[in-house]
Amino acid sequence: MKRLLGFLLLAHSFFLSAEAMAQGLPAPSYWKNERGSELLVWSTNSGAIQGTFTNHAQGFACQGIPYPASGAVSPTGLYFVVTFAQCNSFTRWVGKINGSHMPTSWTLFYVDKNGKPGKLKGADTFTRVW
Repeated sequence: MKRLLGFLLLAHSFFLSAEAMAQGLPAPSYWKNERGSELLVWSTNSGAIQGTFTNHAQGFACQGIPYPASGAVSPTGLYFVVTFAQCNSFTRWVGKINGSHMPTSWTLFYVDKNGKPGKLKGADTFTRVW
C-alpha cells in the first residue's frame, strides 16, 4: 500500500511538472523587453498569470511604477493585461513562449485629455532574465 501511495504521489508530481512545462511560463520568473519594461510573474496557478509589470518605455507615461498584471497561459499561448490607473489606460499583450523569449503583440487602450478613447498597437519581445 505504501509503495502504491508513493508511486501515485510521484506520478502526480510528474504530471504537475509536465503541465507547467507545457504551459511554458515558469513562476516565479522575471522578464524584460527591448524597451526596458519588466514583467515579474509570481504565479501561474491553474494557468492564471499573476504578477507585476513596470513600464520603462520612453515616450509613454506611468513609468517606474509596478502595476498588477494578470492573464492566462496555456500550451498554445498566453495573454496578460495591465491597467495603468493613473494614466487612464490599459494594455493587453498576447504571445507565446519560445524558450527564453516571449514575442508578443500589444494593444494600448487609453482616454485622451479630451475624454476621447483611442488605441495604439505594437510588438514587444520579452527575454527571461531569471
